[in-house]
Amino acid sequence: MPPKLTVGLTEEQLHSKKTSYAHVLHVVRHFMQKAIQYMNGTPTFIVVTDNDGYLLESYGDQSIKNIVDSLGISPGIKAEESNMGTNSICLALKYNEPIAITGEDHYHECLSGVACYSVPFSDSPEKTIAGTISIMTTINYASELHLGLLSSAVDSIERELLLQEKNQQLHLLIEAMINSTPLGIIMVDYDGNVLEFNEQAEEITGICRSSAIGKEVKLLDGIGEHIQNVVRNEEEIKNMDLTIVQHGTNNKQSCLVDVLPLFNKSNQTIGAFAQLRDITCYYALQKQVIESEKLSAIGKLGAGLAHEIRNPLTSIIGLTQLLKADLEGNHYLNIITTELERVKNLVNQFVSLGKPTTLNREQYSIYKLVEETVHLMNSNSSIHTIHIRSENNDDSLTAFIDKSKIKQVLINFIKNAIEAMPDGGVIYIHLTYDDNEVYVSVEDKGEGMTQEEIHQISTPFFTTKEGGLGMGLPICFDIVKSHHGEVHIDSKKYEGTTICMSLPIYYNK
Repeated sequence: MPPKLTVGLTEEQLHSKKTSYAHVLHVVRHFMQKAIQYMNGTPTFIVVTDNDGYLLESYGDQSIKNIVDSLGISPGIKAEESNMGTNSICLALKYNEPIAITGEDHYHECLSGVACYSVPFSDSPEKTIAGTISIMTTINYASELHLGLLSSAVDSIERELLLQEKNQQLHLLIEAMINSTPLGIIMVDYDGNVLEFNEQAEEITGICRSSAIGKEVKLLDGIGEHIQNVVRNEEEIKNMDLTIVQHGTNNKQSCLVDVLPLFNKSNQTIGAFAQLRDITCYYALQKQVIESEKLSAIGKLGAGLAHEIRNPLTSIIGLTQLLKADLEGNHYLNIITTELERVKNLVNQFVSLGKPTTLNREQYSIYKLVEETVHLMNSNSSIHTIHIRSENNDDSLTAFIDKSKIKQVLINFIKNAIEAMPDGGVIYIHLTYDDNEVYVSVEDKGEGMTQEEIHQISTPFFTTKEGGLGMGLPICFDIVKSHHGEVHIDSKKYEGTTICMSLPIYYNK
């Protein structure tokens, strides 16, 4: 009487099992289908189970499949002695060795016409049983060679599974190394198609990895053409200074680029490897060092000028004032006095740039400071038909500042705004804050600046004003920086400028 088999797994459970074994089943199918081809003319049926004996997959000779189907053996069934009697699958799992059962050795008479060979297999270095692979054939084709052939095939399958596992681990290791390096990595094949594109390459180019992989490298602006040339000419590039414009923005990244051709064992070019070192911050730091050295040189010059010029200059100004008091026609003396005061101011600014900023900081009301400065500047602004509108909404807000220095900065900002609007208008002063900083911004609708002018505005002696010295804003930047604050400028040519300084609210060593 044929066994009465019941499905051991639901469809959902079977699907989950097959999903977890998908990689194993793929490798087994590849090798066993080759075995079926080698045994051409011999009816062969393949059965694969997991380590619990649940049938996961079967394929092969249709006549044997009909016998198996008639017994109710299908994916999801569990090979148990209790319902299938003695069978090679159970014994192979139990004793962890190849098992053969032929003809009448089967418990059930309906299987007396077939021979079954089962071999357990492992998919890990620990040799833990992962399941079984079985070959079924008709009794007249039964041979001990089948068990040897199956054992040999299982050895090959295990080696392939271990090799693929090692390759996967190596791939994960390489991925971790590639994505943890501060270098941008791009790899291409011989046809110039992108094979690898790490996270840092995304940061530098502004192109996401999914958009780059598989695409032609020549489509990568700035770098693609150089990589393509290396593949074509087999000539490496080292330490090439390259500026890359980020995709979708106007941001420019300065990079040092190395590109090496890749060769196979036959010394044939198979692609190229490129690495990009982002040196944008290095250039910015280099610029800061140059500015610092420039200010240091100015300081030394200012100190020398102060000793040599300031004392006699003060005497000349004093004597000129006395002459003005005694003479009625003092027009030329006024001019002399004005110019001497200008020279004195120039000398003082030289000295200010050269000296470290000394601060007398205290917790002071920013609202009060802004109101005092606006009141001070109102007379100057009214002469130019300009109204200063202060939009402050919190008179209790304080910051840890040197009030005289910050007032000097604010006066300079307002003065520049007045000079930027020769036809008059309104200057807005905004006061905002968050948990850590207070922001004071001065907004005008004047002549505005280009991006190039904004980038140079903190450079000593750079000015857009006729007769300007180009030293006021550098001093302001220095004062704000000494407060651990920052100055931000937003400006458009012919539309106006907003200059904002941020200052820490609390004491910060």
